Amino acid sequence: MTPPPLNEIAPGSLGTLLTRLLAIAEDAVIVVDELQRIAFFSAGAERIFGYFAGEVLDQPLALLLPEAVRDAHVRHMREFARERIPARSMAERAEVKGRRADGTVFDVEASILKLELDGRTFFAAIMRDVSASRQSRRALARSEERFRQLAATAPVGIFQTDAVGHYLYVNQRWTEMAGLSATEAAGTGWSQAVHPQDRGRVQTAWREAVDAGVPFDLRYRFLRADGAEIWVVGRAVASLAGDGEVTGFLGTVTDVTENQHQTLALAQAKAEAEAAARAKSLFLANMSHEIRTPLNAVIGMTTLLLDTPMSADQLEFARTIRAGGEALLEIVNDILDFSRADAGKMEIDQHVFDLRRCVEEALDMVAPRAHEKGLNLACMFDEGMPAALLGDSTRIRQILVNLLVNAVKFTQEGEVLVTVSAERLEGDLHRVDFSVSDTGIGIAPDQLPRLFESFTQADASTTRKFGGTGLGLAICKRLAELMGGTASAQSEPGRGSVFRVTIQANAALLGEPPEYLRDATPDLQGKRLLIVGDNQTNRRILTRLAQQWGMVTSTLPSAVETLDRLDQGARYDLAVIDMAQPERDGLDLAMEMRRRYSAAELPIVLLSSLSQRQPLLRDPRAPGVVLLTKPIKAVPLYETLTSVAKGRPEDVAVPTPAPAEDLQASTLRVLVAEDNAINQRVASQLLRRLGYRADVVANGLEVIDAVERHRYDVVLMDIQMPEMDGLQAAQWIVQRRAEGGLPRIIAMTANVMPGDAELYAAAGMDGHVAKPIALADLAQALTRAVGLVGADGAAGEGIEVVLDRVRLEHLRAMQDDAAPTLVRDLIDLFVADMPGHLASLTEALDASDAPRLARLAHRLLSVTENLGLPRLSALCIDIERLARQNHLARAAHLVALLAPAHETAQAALLAVRDDY
Repeated sequence: MTPPPLNEIAPGSLGTLLTRLLAIAEDAVIVVDELQRIAFFSAGAERIFGYFAGEVLDQPLALLLPEAVRDAHVRHMREFARERIPARSMAERAEVKGRRADGTVFDVEASILKLELDGRTFFAAIMRDVSASRQSRRALARSEERFRQLAATAPVGIFQTDAVGHYLYVNQRWTEMAGLSATEAAGTGWSQAVHPQDRGRVQTAWREAVDAGVPFDLRYRFLRADGAEIWVVGRAVASLAGDGEVTGFLGTVTDVTENQHQTLALAQAKAEAEAAARAKSLFLANMSHEIRTPLNAVIGMTTLLLDTPMSADQLEFARTIRAGGEALLEIVNDILDFSRADAGKMEIDQHVFDLRRCVEEALDMVAPRAHEKGLNLACMFDEGMPAALLGDSTRIRQILVNLLVNAVKFTQEGEVLVTVSAERLEGDLHRVDFSVSDTGIGIAPDQLPRLFESFTQADASTTRKFGGTGLGLAICKRLAELMGGTASAQSEPGRGSVFRVTIQANAALLGEPPEYLRDATPDLQGKRLLIVGDNQTNRRILTRLAQQWGMVTSTLPSAVETLDRLDQGARYDLAVIDMAQPERDGLDLAMEMRRRYSAAELPIVLLSSLSQRQPLLRDPRAPGVVLLTKPIKAVPLYETLTSVAKGRPEDVAVPTPAPAEDLQASTLRVLVAEDNAINQRVASQLLRRLGYRADVVANGLEVIDAVERHRYDVVLMDIQMPEMDGLQAAQWIVQRRAEGGLPRIIAMTANVMPGDAELYAAAGMDGHVAKPIALADLAQALTRAVGLVGADGAAGEGIEVVLDRVRLEHLRAMQDDAAPTLVRDLIDLFVADMPGHLASLTEALDASDAPRLARLAHRLLSVTENLGLPRLSALCIDIERLARQNHLARAAHLVALLAPAHETAQAALLAVRDDY
């Protein structure tokens, strides 16, 4: 059905529609008559003004206006009534305000319409609450004003661009730095201020930032018209619209000219410092070489001289010369060690080690000096100490030896005591405290703060009694700090000193706990032990250990009290007597006790120093006692007490390694390259002692001539030689080596600075020995060379090529101070771990990871050297060298040879395992 035309719609219907529209309109619709009385008030008006329509109808419009504008509004309405225009905006002259029923004033946006109805004039107004939008505009205006003020006064240049990166605004500071006006900078004109040498780089970076809508950040230069060059850092970020679209960029330019000059000065200072460090390292290397060269002659010749027939005076003179040379060498080593620490080349290893053994080995190293001075040397472990730690035992031992040597040096009588304690921090992490106390001369309070500084001595006068470099304590402090700890000292003149070093390390497991660490053992449980000695520290150590094993202890300080106690009928199962007694020595006391009780009734253990051991073994009275060497150590004490408690007293002598000169003579062909005539004689004599004959040349050119004319297995190569140095000669030989890799090259050098070993390896050398050359070090290097030659088929397949029994005998010598089956344990560990080593090497090779292959080969090298496996060591050396040179194809051939070489080495070890 077709709807009727609009002119046929009833007026009432249109009125109803209009009423409904006004009811839902958000804006206020208000109609007033010519007297400005409210004639209509819409629902929107009710919502905006807070009045109901019934409250305001026939009320003056002024009710809805603030009092301050009511009179002015009346005038404006009269003027509008006289005007011919039918409508206008009420905000033409000023902002319009409204007043709500609660009295609050708000912003209004209004339009007014004049109309005639039934001969009367009415005014209709449409009003909208614009408080929120107007407040936002005001806030924006204030913000823009603040920006303008800040930009005008900011110490940095500020710029604003459009979406394509054209400059729209720059502040005053920007124009000052750039030397351009705001007009000149507009658009792309800003780029003219950039230094011509930087302009292309800056424009490229700016275009990339604009195109991608990403931040701009660049350092470059402005070049002003007056020639001034200013370094700046320009930064800008994109301005985004509500929908995320980039509308422009806002950025800053900061003057960094002074900072740039400081950076350049700092770089120059850094370069100068590095040059000075290189010069210092070069000086130390040269100094080391110059000092070690004559020391090599002094120590080497006196070593040989001591093995020749001499009178007593001559023997004493030779020993004095040797001691002086070793003291000088110790000073040089201190300086070089400090240099390593100073250069950051000193590294901390991580491996599981027996803490007690580490400390006791340090004591053993200084025990002869302490016993010569009649000092008591002892160590005490607090209860609850971890048996093993994960850390660097070598560095810890170095710290302890340094502190012990100092303590023995400055103590004339009394004792030196090492105390070890630990505190758990979190998990397995412990703080381990090592303290070395002495009864020496002490240190003045004003010297303590400087004690751990480099090149510092408590007594630096030319009349001082004790020498040294003053570096030992500084090295200890550096090492402690590298291990997460500290170093400190307490002292009082005349009353001794206490040096304390702490480290942080994780507790570790050694596997099955050794018997001596068990709380109680059946063989010692309940046994009555008599401890006799005037030294309270030794009595405390013995008591603590014995009680840990379940023994019942009694301690007496003198022989008189001991004999008196025995005469009163006291009975004991065992007795431990210190040889050092105030009235009579321990052996005399033991003999008096033996008159009262037989060896079966009262076994006696006599504590003696190492120097007293041999005379006691020859003493006709000694077979009635068991000897135990001081300082007191847990393992030997436990084994001795257990042995005598079982009724099988025995005194096991410490095995000594086979002397180097007992090595069988070899057919190895050796060439010595050395320019110093004295060192030539030293090297030749040392080689002769080891069973080798050698040819001698004086420089690198003669080396080349010799290896071209004759076939040599090993070249002992000095580094610093005239005409051609050892490195150049080595490189020449390596490039022309025969198929079997001969001759092998061993650096014979006084250069022992950080990085030297790597330098020699990079030149193709197979090892090095430091001057002064120790006979044992030379023997080990040549034994390794025998393995290298054997690995290339130049030597036989005998077990002595595969296995160095001298090294195993050296390990056997350590069994008395650690585990009783050390050699067997190490062999078993090798058998268990070797497949993993081989697999890791193969994985690194398959992954073409040359650095990892070099590290793994070096790690395996330390294992094979410790067990005396020269052929395996030879392969590891070559694999490491080739990996460092990135010759993986050649290294692959040697990795393949490791498996059969391992099988041969393992068979050799297992064949001799039961001998240890």
